[in-house]
Amino acid sequence: MAGGGAAAAALGAGYAFGIEPVWLRTVEHEVALRGLDAAFDGYRIVQLSDLHVGAGVPEAHLRGAVERANALSPDLIVLTGDFVHHGGAPALAEEVGNLLSALRAPDGILGVEGNHDRGVYRASGRGTRNVALEGALLHAGVRMLANESARVERAGGAHLAVAGFRDLWSGGFDPAAVDLNRLGPPAIALSHNPDTAESLAAAGASLVLSGHTHGGQVSLPFLGPPLLPVQNRRFAAGPYDIGDTRLYVNRGVGWLRRVRLFVRPEVTLHLLRTVA
Repeated sequence: MAGGGAAAAALGAGYAFGIEPVWLRTVEHEVALRGLDAAFDGYRIVQLSDLHVGAGVPEAHLRGAVERANALSPDLIVLTGDFVHHGGAPALAEEVGNLLSALRAPDGILGVEGNHDRGVYRASGRGTRNVALEGALLHAGVRMLANESARVERAGGAHLAVAGFRDLWSGGFDPAAVDLNRLGPPAIALSHNPDTAESLAAAGASLVLSGHTHGGQVSLPFLGPPLLPVQNRRFAAGPYDIGDTRLYVNRGVGWLRRVRLFVRPEVTLHLLRTVA
Protein backbone atom coordinates (compact mmCIF):
# COMPACT_ATOMS: atom_id res chain seq x y z
CA MET A 1 0.00 0.00 0.00
CA ALA A 2 2.79 2.39 0.97
CA GLY A 3 4.67 1.47 -2.19
CA GLY A 4 1.61 2.22 -4.31
CA GLY A 5 1.23 5.62 -2.65
CA ALA A 6 4.87 6.44 -3.27
CA ALA A 7 4.56 5.43 -6.91
CA ALA A 8 1.45 7.61 -7.34
CA ALA A 9 3.24 10.54 -5.71
CA ALA A 10 6.22 10.07 -8.02
CA LEU A 11 3.95 9.98 -11.05
CA GLY A 12 2.14 13.11 -9.88
CA ALA A 13 5.41 14.92 -9.33
CA GLY A 14 6.69 13.83 -12.71
CA TYR A 15 3.57 15.23 -14.35
CA ALA A 16 3.56 18.51 -12.39
CA PHE A 17 7.26 19.20 -12.90
CA GLY A 18 8.01 17.45 -16.16
CA ILE A 19 4.94 17.41 -18.38
CA GLU A 20 2.35 20.08 -17.65
CA PRO A 21 4.73 23.10 -17.54
CA VAL A 22 5.46 22.59 -21.25
CA TRP A 23 2.08 21.14 -22.29
CA LEU A 24 0.87 24.18 -24.16
CA ARG A 25 -2.79 24.58 -25.03
CA THR A 26 -4.84 26.96 -27.15
CA VAL A 27 -7.77 28.67 -25.44
CA GLU A 28 -10.47 30.22 -27.62
CA HIS A 29 -12.36 33.07 -25.98
CA GLU A 30 -15.29 34.58 -27.87
CA VAL A 31 -16.47 37.95 -26.61
CA ALA A 32 -19.30 40.17 -27.85
CA LEU A 33 -18.50 43.88 -27.61
CA ARG A 34 -21.06 46.66 -27.72
CA GLY A 35 -20.21 49.25 -30.31
CA LEU A 36 -17.93 46.94 -32.31
CA ASP A 37 -18.24 47.85 -35.97
CA ALA A 38 -19.35 45.06 -38.30
CA ALA A 39 -16.00 45.40 -40.07
CA PHE A 40 -14.40 43.88 -36.94
CA ASP A 41 -16.89 41.05 -36.43
CA GLY A 42 -14.74 37.91 -36.26
CA TYR A 43 -11.57 39.92 -35.55
CA ARG A 44 -8.84 37.66 -34.16
CA ILE A 45 -6.58 38.85 -31.32
CA VAL A 46 -3.96 36.38 -30.11
CA GLN A 47 -2.54 36.95 -26.63
CA LEU A 48 0.77 35.74 -25.24
CA SER A 49 1.79 36.52 -21.67
CA ASP A 50 4.44 35.83 -19.04
CA LEU A 51 7.20 34.26 -21.11
CA HIS A 52 9.70 34.64 -18.26
CA VAL A 53 12.78 34.25 -20.42
CA GLY A 54 15.62 33.55 -17.99
CA ALA A 55 13.62 31.34 -15.61
CA GLY A 56 14.78 28.13 -17.24
CA VAL A 57 11.83 27.98 -19.63
CA PRO A 58 13.02 25.85 -22.60
CA GLU A 59 13.60 27.72 -25.83
CA ALA A 60 11.65 25.04 -27.71
CA HIS A 61 8.61 25.69 -25.50
CA LEU A 62 8.79 29.44 -26.08
CA ARG A 63 9.24 29.05 -29.82
CA GLY A 64 6.33 26.61 -29.85
CA ALA A 65 4.14 29.32 -28.31
CA VAL A 66 5.22 31.81 -30.98
CA GLU A 67 4.57 29.28 -33.75
CA ARG A 68 1.15 28.49 -32.32
CA ALA A 69 0.30 32.19 -32.13
CA ASN A 70 1.14 32.60 -35.81
CA ALA A 71 -0.79 29.47 -36.76
CA LEU A 72 -3.98 30.97 -35.31
CA SER A 73 -4.02 33.53 -38.14
CA PRO A 74 -4.24 36.57 -35.86
CA ASP A 75 -5.27 39.98 -37.08
CA LEU A 76 -3.46 41.45 -34.07
CA ILE A 77 -1.09 40.00 -31.46
CA VAL A 78 -0.96 41.39 -27.92
CA LEU A 79 1.73 40.68 -25.31
CA THR A 80 0.79 41.30 -21.69
CA GLY A 81 4.10 41.53 -19.88
CA ASP A 82 6.81 39.66 -17.98
CA PHE A 83 8.92 39.05 -21.04
CA VAL A 84 11.95 38.37 -18.83
CA HIS A 85 12.47 36.90 -15.38
CA HIS A 86 13.78 38.99 -12.48
CA GLY A 87 14.61 41.98 -14.65
CA GLY A 88 16.91 40.01 -16.92
CA ALA A 89 20.32 40.85 -18.32
CA PRO A 90 20.93 42.51 -21.70
CA ALA A 91 21.59 39.06 -23.17
CA LEU A 92 18.08 37.99 -22.14
CA ALA A 93 16.61 41.07 -23.79
CA GLU A 94 18.30 40.04 -27.02
CA GLU A 95 16.89 36.53 -26.61
CA VAL A 96 13.38 37.96 -26.21
CA GLY A 97 13.83 40.10 -29.30
CA ASN A 98 15.03 37.17 -31.39
CA LEU A 99 12.11 35.05 -30.18
CA LEU A 100 9.37 37.61 -30.81
CA SER A 101 10.71 38.80 -34.14
CA ALA A 102 9.08 35.69 -35.63
CA LEU A 103 5.56 36.87 -34.71
CA ARG A 104 3.37 37.86 -37.62
CA ALA A 105 0.05 39.74 -37.68
CA PRO A 106 -1.22 42.15 -40.35
CA ASP A 107 -2.35 44.77 -37.81
CA GLY A 108 0.84 44.52 -35.79
CA ILE A 109 2.03 43.49 -32.36
CA LEU A 110 1.23 45.52 -29.23
CA GLY A 111 2.66 44.99 -25.76
CA VAL A 112 2.74 46.25 -22.19
CA GLU A 113 5.32 45.81 -19.47
CA GLY A 114 5.04 43.44 -16.52
CA ASN A 115 6.48 43.75 -13.04
CA HIS A 116 9.42 41.43 -13.79
CA ASP A 117 10.38 43.55 -16.77
CA ARG A 118 11.19 46.33 -14.30
CA GLY A 119 12.65 44.05 -11.64
CA VAL A 120 9.70 44.36 -9.23
CA TYR A 121 8.50 41.34 -7.26
CA ARG A 122 6.06 42.76 -4.73
CA ALA A 123 3.27 45.30 -4.67
CA SER A 124 5.36 47.82 -2.73
CA GLY A 125 8.08 47.99 -5.41
CA ARG A 126 8.64 50.56 -8.15
CA GLY A 127 11.55 49.38 -10.33
CA THR A 128 13.36 51.04 -13.21
CA ARG A 129 13.06 51.03 -16.98
CA ASN A 130 14.63 48.09 -18.79
CA VAL A 131 16.16 50.00 -21.68
CA ALA A 132 17.76 46.92 -23.23
CA LEU A 133 14.43 45.09 -23.27
CA GLU A 134 12.58 48.10 -24.68
CA GLY A 135 15.12 48.33 -27.50
CA ALA A 136 14.95 44.61 -28.25
CA LEU A 137 11.16 44.67 -28.41
CA LEU A 138 11.15 47.71 -30.69
CA HIS A 139 13.66 46.00 -32.99
CA ALA A 140 11.42 42.89 -33.02
CA GLY A 141 8.48 44.96 -34.24
CA VAL A 142 6.60 45.15 -30.95
CA ARG A 143 4.94 48.50 -30.19
CA MET A 144 4.95 48.94 -26.43
CA LEU A 145 2.13 50.99 -24.94
CA ALA A 146 2.76 52.86 -21.68
CA ASN A 147 -0.46 54.62 -20.65
CA GLU A 148 -1.22 55.29 -24.32
CA SER A 149 -3.37 53.95 -27.12
CA ALA A 150 -3.16 52.53 -30.63
CA ARG A 151 -5.79 52.39 -33.33
CA VAL A 152 -6.60 49.72 -35.90
CA GLU A 153 -8.46 51.10 -38.89
CA ARG A 154 -10.61 49.65 -41.66
CA ALA A 155 -12.05 51.17 -44.81
CA GLY A 156 -15.02 53.48 -44.31
CA GLY A 157 -13.79 54.89 -41.01
CA ALA A 158 -14.29 51.79 -38.87
CA HIS A 159 -11.69 51.53 -36.13
CA LEU A 160 -10.75 49.56 -33.04
CA ALA A 161 -8.98 51.21 -30.10
CA VAL A 162 -6.43 49.39 -27.93
CA ALA A 163 -4.91 51.09 -24.88
CA GLY A 164 -1.92 49.77 -22.95
CA PHE A 165 -1.04 50.66 -19.36
CA ARG A 166 2.07 50.64 -17.21
CA ASP A 167 2.36 47.85 -14.68
CA LEU A 168 0.58 48.31 -11.36
CA TRP A 169 3.44 47.18 -9.12
CA SER A 170 6.11 49.02 -11.06
CA GLY A 171 4.44 52.40 -10.54
CA GLY A 172 3.00 54.69 -13.13
CA PHE A 173 -0.26 52.84 -13.78
CA ASP A 174 -2.87 55.49 -14.46
CA PRO A 175 -6.33 54.49 -15.70
CA ALA A 176 -7.08 58.14 -16.44
CA ALA A 177 -4.04 58.58 -18.71
CA VAL A 178 -6.12 57.41 -21.68
CA ASP A 179 -9.69 58.58 -22.21
CA LEU A 180 -11.26 55.18 -22.81
CA ASN A 181 -14.75 56.61 -23.11
CA ARG A 182 -13.60 58.81 -25.97
CA LEU A 183 -11.83 55.91 -27.70
CA GLY A 184 -14.77 53.53 -27.41
CA PRO A 185 -16.97 51.80 -27.34
CA PRO A 186 -15.43 49.41 -27.60
CA ALA A 187 -12.07 50.12 -25.99
CA ILE A 188 -9.68 47.25 -25.32
CA ALA A 189 -7.21 47.65 -22.45
CA LEU A 190 -3.95 45.75 -21.98
CA SER A 191 -2.75 45.65 -18.39
CA HIS A 192 -0.40 43.04 -16.94
CA ASN A 193 -1.94 42.82 -13.47
CA PRO A 194 -5.67 41.97 -13.25
CA ASP A 195 -5.96 43.97 -10.03
CA THR A 196 -6.24 46.97 -12.39
CA ALA A 197 -9.34 45.60 -14.13
CA GLU A 198 -11.99 47.17 -11.92
CA SER A 199 -10.52 50.66 -12.28
CA LEU A 200 -10.17 50.16 -16.04
CA ALA A 201 -13.77 48.98 -16.23
CA ALA A 202 -14.88 52.10 -14.36
CA ALA A 203 -12.80 54.19 -16.78
CA GLY A 204 -14.65 52.76 -19.78
CA ALA A 205 -12.78 49.64 -20.93
CA SER A 206 -14.95 47.10 -22.75
CA LEU A 207 -12.37 44.29 -22.61
CA VAL A 208 -9.33 44.01 -20.34
CA LEU A 209 -6.56 41.53 -21.19
CA SER A 210 -4.16 40.64 -18.39
CA GLY A 211 -1.68 38.00 -17.26
CA HIS A 212 0.56 38.04 -14.16
CA THR A 213 -1.09 35.26 -12.13
CA HIS A 214 -0.01 32.22 -14.19
CA GLY A 215 -3.32 30.87 -12.88
CA GLY A 216 -1.44 30.22 -9.65
CA GLN A 217 0.56 27.52 -11.49
CA VAL A 218 -1.08 25.01 -9.14
CA SER A 219 -4.86 24.75 -8.77
CA LEU A 220 -6.25 22.17 -6.37
CA PRO A 221 -9.63 20.51 -6.96
CA PHE A 222 -12.41 22.29 -5.02
CA LEU A 223 -9.84 24.68 -3.47
CA GLY A 224 -8.36 26.52 -6.41
CA PRO A 225 -4.88 28.08 -6.42
CA PRO A 226 -3.17 28.17 -3.00
CA LEU A 227 -0.99 31.11 -4.08
CA LEU A 228 -1.94 34.09 -6.23
CA PRO A 229 0.01 37.38 -6.55
CA VAL A 230 -3.13 39.54 -6.58
CA GLN A 231 -5.30 41.28 -4.03
CA ASN A 232 -8.51 40.20 -5.72
CA ARG A 233 -8.19 36.41 -5.64
CA ARG A 234 -11.28 36.08 -7.80
CA PHE A 235 -9.14 37.00 -10.81
CA ALA A 236 -7.09 33.81 -11.07
CA ALA A 237 -7.41 32.70 -14.71
CA GLY A 238 -9.81 32.86 -17.61
CA PRO A 239 -12.81 35.15 -18.25
CA TYR A 240 -14.66 37.30 -15.71
CA ASP A 241 -17.42 39.86 -16.02
CA ILE A 242 -17.11 43.20 -14.21
CA GLY A 243 -20.44 44.80 -14.96
CA ASP A 244 -20.47 45.30 -18.72
CA THR A 245 -16.69 44.80 -18.96
CA ARG A 246 -15.07 41.46 -19.76
CA LEU A 247 -11.71 40.62 -18.16
CA TYR A 248 -9.55 37.78 -19.42
CA VAL A 249 -6.59 36.57 -17.32
CA ASN A 250 -4.08 34.60 -19.38
CA ARG A 251 -2.34 31.67 -17.63
CA GLY A 252 0.98 32.51 -19.26
CA VAL A 253 3.56 30.54 -21.19
CA GLY A 254 6.45 30.45 -18.72
CA TRP A 255 6.80 30.14 -14.95
CA LEU A 256 8.43 31.42 -11.79
CA ARG A 257 9.48 27.88 -10.87
CA ARG A 258 8.99 24.87 -13.08
CA VAL A 259 5.74 23.44 -11.74
CA ARG A 260 2.17 23.46 -13.04
CA LEU A 261 -0.74 21.36 -11.88
CA PHE A 262 -4.16 21.69 -13.56
CA VAL A 263 -3.05 25.09 -14.94
CA ARG A 264 -1.58 24.39 -18.36
CA PRO A 265 0.31 27.18 -20.14
CA GLU A 266 -1.72 28.82 -22.85
CA VAL A 267 -1.92 30.82 -26.03
CA THR A 268 -5.24 32.64 -26.18
CA LEU A 269 -7.33 33.49 -29.22
CA HIS A 270 -9.85 36.26 -28.52
CA LEU A 271 -12.55 36.25 -31.18
CA LEU A 272 -14.46 39.54 -31.25
CA ARG A 273 -18.15 39.61 -32.11
CA THR A 274 -20.58 42.45 -32.61
CA VAL A 275 -23.65 42.66 -30.42
CA ALA A 276 -26.83 42.08 -32.40
